[in-house]
Amino acid sequence: MSSGKVDEQSLRALLSAHGSSWETVSHVTATTSLAKSIRDSQVVGLPIATLTDLIVLPGVPDMALPLDRFPGPDVLGGEGPASYRRALSTWQQWATGRRLRMGIQFDDALRRYCRDECPGQVAEELLVRSRREFSRTVHGLIAAGIHPDELSVDGELPRAAVAAWNQLEKGIPSLTALRDDLWIDLDDFQRQSTPHARNLRARIEEALQRAFGVPRGRRVVVHHGFYFFTPPQWALFQLLRRIPDVDQLFVVHDDGVNPAFETWRRFFVDEWDMPVPMDVRLPPGSEQRVTGPGPGAKALLQALSGEAVASDGLAESLTVLECRNPAELVRHWRDETTDRERPLSRRFAADAESVERFVRRLGRDADSGPTDLAQLPIGSFLLAVHDCIQPRAGGGADVVLSSEAVLDIAASGYLETQGLERPTTDYVSALRRALPFFHGCVTGDQWKERAQHLHRLVIAEVEPLGGRDPGVTDVERIRLAAHNPLRLVPWGDLSRDEAAGVVRVVTSTAALVDQIAARERVTLKGHMHFLKSKLAQGMRELPEEERLEITAKVDGFSVGLDDEIDVEGLVDVVTMLLGRKAEFDALGERDTSTGAIGELRALDALGLHPLAQDLHVTNLAEGTFPSPAPAVWWPFRADDMVGAPDPADPVTVEILKARSETAALSDLYLMWLALDGVERGRRVTLSWISDIGGELRSPSSILSLLTRPEMKGSAVQARAGGLQVKSVRSPADMPATTQRPVPALRSVPAAQVAQSVGMIDPYASASAVACARRLALQWVLGQSPAFQSEHHHAMMHGNVAGALVKLKLMSRDDALRAANDFWRHFTPGQRASSREKRVVHPVGRSAKGPWILTLSGSWKGKDLLSQAYRMASQEESPAPEILVPSGSAYLPPGVNDAEVCRHCPVRLSCAVWAEDPD
Repeated sequence: MSSGKVDEQSLRALLSAHGSSWETVSHVTATTSLAKSIRDSQVVGLPIATLTDLIVLPGVPDMALPLDRFPGPDVLGGEGPASYRRALSTWQQWATGRRLRMGIQFDDALRRYCRDECPGQVAEELLVRSRREFSRTVHGLIAAGIHPDELSVDGELPRAAVAAWNQLEKGIPSLTALRDDLWIDLDDFQRQSTPHARNLRARIEEALQRAFGVPRGRRVVVHHGFYFFTPPQWALFQLLRRIPDVDQLFVVHDDGVNPAFETWRRFFVDEWDMPVPMDVRLPPGSEQRVTGPGPGAKALLQALSGEAVASDGLAESLTVLECRNPAELVRHWRDETTDRERPLSRRFAADAESVERFVRRLGRDADSGPTDLAQLPIGSFLLAVHDCIQPRAGGGADVVLSSEAVLDIAASGYLETQGLERPTTDYVSALRRALPFFHGCVTGDQWKERAQHLHRLVIAEVEPLGGRDPGVTDVERIRLAAHNPLRLVPWGDLSRDEAAGVVRVVTSTAALVDQIAARERVTLKGHMHFLKSKLAQGMRELPEEERLEITAKVDGFSVGLDDEIDVEGLVDVVTMLLGRKAEFDALGERDTSTGAIGELRALDALGLHPLAQDLHVTNLAEGTFPSPAPAVWWPFRADDMVGAPDPADPVTVEILKARSETAALSDLYLMWLALDGVERGRRVTLSWISDIGGELRSPSSILSLLTRPEMKGSAVQARAGGLQVKSVRSPADMPATTQRPVPALRSVPAAQVAQSVGMIDPYASASAVACARRLALQWVLGQSPAFQSEHHHAMMHGNVAGALVKLKLMSRDDALRAANDFWRHFTPGQRASSREKRVVHPVGRSAKGPWILTLSGSWKGKDLLSQAYRMASQEESPAPEILVPSGSAYLPPGVNDAEVCRHCPVRLSCAVWAEDPD
């Protein structure tokens, strides 16, 4: 039935007029959001993707998912919407786990086929490298009822893809389950002439009964929101049509005139054996919520009809906003949240996943949607561990440790180590300082050998000259560090305990990764036990509902665990399980809605229930909205579906092409729902981000239709009309939301200050002549006084060797040996270059030993660094007013001198360093 209104009140009246009722029919929706909106009225609404899972998954070979734990209408009516939602979400996560498991089987079989049957072939290797995309293509085409032999392909890569697809279907029984069921011969199904036909019909009837309960008489399935449908959805419609005692009723939102409704007219046509919509009117006396479209929708209709858009009265209900960058969008949303004069707005976006990443990265909003496991410490730990496993082209894997992975593993707190009394997180700072020393290390053995060598260096070379000791006073700590040139390099400024901790972290990490990558093929059972135990630890602090969802997905995945899988597959397991959705979407709709920002398709619920809040739809930039929809996916083309000796079903091909051709019309319909889907008095904001990472983006054509064109001359502007585009307010124009705390100025007597600063060793205090802030950050407050920049490390190799001799700490030979050991990660050429350019020579005329404290300056120079160098060499303490300048509070103000900042060892920790103008 076709109706200009599809709100619940109108649909109730229409169903009643046709002998049914809202409460007794079975509601099937195109999207999860529309199903949730229907359940607000205490009746079951089920997305078609979940209904398809209910039918297909119980019959999948080797990994069937039974219906016994799917919530029926008694849960919704008896325990309430919250309990029903949790139970439904849990079952959907089990289904997602099954699909992930199928994805792992697909990847493993593809790798084995390409490695064993087509070794070294470029096209097959490309399929393996692009297996995520290829998997989506194969699952999508299988769901559309297409067999690989029904494609007529030309080219090496498409032919390789068809051959691989054929082989995968032979080796994975579950791969074709969806096609076998949805695309069964309809005559066989109607006559129930085969065991498969009888089994499928029984599963369909059981699924309907489990989901919606036992019908009273004939079951009436009401389909909502199918302004387009996909081939598998169409196939399910045809199956339901051939089941006795099941009637189907499609709600078509179309008044027959509005161009925003055109997509409905493209899909409900005779040639696809779909019912042609019948125009229906509400019975006399029925009340409608509104007699016509809202002001925003009316303006869109005027623009589509070529009429000028009048802005009078429209600005109160509709805003078009330009956000110059993602940060402006996030800040605007934060301001909307803090504006208590209006209710919080609902938020939707084109490419919502990208916008959600902006919000998570740039915002501080606690309500940013479900937790992303990959961003939690447990996710960082598991991903980092498996990132260290590098599969070989011919099978097997290598262990490749990177600095980032080792640091993430230690920082997560989930690495189990032996011999450490403290958690690995306590050694993160030491490990970060030591990482430059591991440059060039790749394998676990190389990392372990380098860590053990560093431990020996700390004991044998650093400690005799004054090692790092957490038990001494600050005055002694500064003195020891200032007089030990080896501690001016980050990896030399470690205590014995810290060096031992680095060894334990590196050894345990290498052992864990070695254990996982030890065999070419392993069973999933042991690895899943490891993953489950780690996930259980990592999810302890999550909300219970999220924890149950994730656990259900893992449980749904845990079938066929005795199967063997290669090491690369283990990496895929972790990547998939930590993600929030399956890597392929064969049914055209995700089973679960995640995040606080809705996908555009979720706007379809506004047709059923108008929104009693403000509405913000964003990311409406050209190229993103309207969104494209390919007819077929990589590496195939639309023409590949025709021309084969036994081509694909023509209806399938036509639906796929129609979906591609009408994608823009579908988004136009969603825009209509957004503009007409809020209650009167509520505001709709449409926005786009005009600059993302330096890429300039124009507003969508629909936004351009609604806004006044920016051009000289009033004639075109007057003819086009439209709203004036607004911009997000600059922070400089906004009132301050916080105040920077101003610490109290020092009130310590001058004599006490002089006594205190006089206790600081002159080697360290001399740096205050160049910058008092540097003294505070490097020697007094910093974690380490060592130089942080890599170019300083290169300078120090030769100069430290000379300083050790000049300061009479080592002989010339011992100093060179120690320097070579400490910079063993340098190439011979780098070490030779550093010695060639050194300023502090072991013998003869050269700079004095304390020069390494500044790495700049000369004995006769007048610049600040030269003054600091001379004062340190003469072991003179600067005056108290230099160490503690007037106006100092928590930190001295610092010096605005680019040359001083360029040679500062702790510049990366300073908030006010001056940049070199060159």
